[in-house]
Amino acid sequence: MASSHAPFVLVNRTVNPLVRAVLASPAHRLLSGRLALIAVSGRRSGRVFTLPVGYHREGERVTITIDWPERKLWWRNLRGGAPVSLLLGGVRRTGVARVREDDGGVAVDVDLDPLGSSGG
Repeated sequence: MASSHAPFVLVNRTVNPLVRAVLASPAHRLLSGRLALIAVSGRRSGRVFTLPVGYHREGERVTITIDWPERKLWWRNLRGGAPVSLLLGGVRRTGVARVREDDGGVAVDVDLDPLGSSGG
């Protein structure tokens, strides 16, 4: 198990910080067509985790497909619905996220708050 987990550790510690930096910078256009930053609060700890995620957007709904959900923990904080913050194309948006789990896998749907609202 430890050796198969190594690629995830490498990405989390090296690549993700670089992607976060680019997405939060004026150069975000290089990646923001497919990637966004999501900020999720831990249910027990209250700690905020900011992670780069791939997304698909239709109107005011953003869908994030969770690849290898058994190896990732952050999305579990969104079960039952939870407020999140997204950085989409250089614009900070808030919304409510809900987890969908089925035979096809796991996805998170975020219904965005209207622009200009204070949100979550």
